Amino acid sequence: MTAPTLALLHGFLGFSRRGPIEYFRGVGSALRERGIAPLTPEVRPAGTIAERAEALARTLLRGNAETFALVAHSMGGLDARYLIGHLDPDRRIRSLVTVATPHRGSPVAAWALEARGMLPAWIRLVGRPGLDELTPEARLAAPIPDRPDVSYASYAAQRPVAEQPPWLRAFGRIMGGANDGMVPVESAYWGEFRGILRADHVELLGWSLAPPDGRSLRPFRHADFWVRAAMEAMAAARPEEREHE
Repeated sequence: MTAPTLALLHGFLGFSRRGPIEYFRGVGSALRERGIAPLTPEVRPAGTIAERAEALARTLLRGNAETFALVAHSMGGLDARYLIGHLDPDRRIRSLVTVATPHRGSPVAAWALEARGMLPAWIRLVGRPGLDELTPEARLAAPIPDRPDVSYASYAAQRPVAEQPPWLRAFGRIMGGANDGMVPVESAYWGEFRGILRADHVELLGWSLAPPDGRSLRPFRHADFWVRAAMEAMAAARPEEREHE
């Protein structure tokens, strides 16, 4: 059987590449060193889940790849689930691994939509309409069905507020409990839960915005993680390998 095609899906306000800056910093190179050539499709940064999923369908499913394994960060996991549930009639997508995806929404989105001040006003300006779909209330009101023939797995991320970079700490305090500065741990659970990563939401991608610190295991070894997640997704997309797990 031909190996599944791997796609890395970016999150809210994300992109594939801007000049030398990659959303998944150095991950493509790390995967290519292992013989895996990932696709990194770009969707509207602040589009709705449906709009972003439709863009993924146009990019991925019009090609000749027989099967797909998807690995998604943040909102990209919601896009992927919509794509799988509504826009893949040939059932070519076989697996999805989500990382710090707000499956049950994020209180940070609700705060940004309701609070006063320059920062929430700016977030609303650049973040709509996608922002409206990332609140806990919105996710509860618009469930996305799973497909029984697809393998779903997930990771969460968490850093104590004191370990988060200054610009994330206010968001971490808004949520309370275990979170990565953007997404509560309990919101990131979906399908087979595979663990909590010690990283903040942006550090997961290789963009550590706080000083290195051995005691807090910063920076997070992101490339190793994404290679592992990609290999897990690709193995899960092969029925013969899933039977022997």
